[in-house]
Amino acid sequence: MGLFSKIFGTDSAINKGLDLIANTGDALVFTDEEKAHQQVALLKAYEPFKLIQRFIVMVFCLPYVGLHTVVIIGCIFGADWGAISTMINEAFGYPVLAAVALYLGGGAIPKRSIHNR
Repeated sequence: MGLFSKIFGTDSAINKGLDLIANTGDALVFTDEEKAHQQVALLKAYEPFKLIQRFIVMVFCLPYVGLHTVVIIGCIFGADWGAISTMINEAFGYPVLAAVALYLGGGAIPKRSIHNR
């Protein structure tokens, strides 16, 4: 009997293998409740990155708005700073757009997973 138990395993090893197969089959089926719990866990894990996103938005948006404010005030007092406004947009436009899109659109695009196919 010792040779057969070494080849085929003991009853407890066979039961562990069957449990593993049963649990794997359960993991292949992804219910809506499990999806919701996964989404909540993902949002909770994403919270530290929101602080960095706010910092990035402030680093780019504050100078952008500040420089445009100076140009508007200058134009009110008669200065012709249209070219400066264009330079500000060329220098800061895309970085500000990217930072704001990153911050505001962080969860807007649904991710595709293997479970949604």
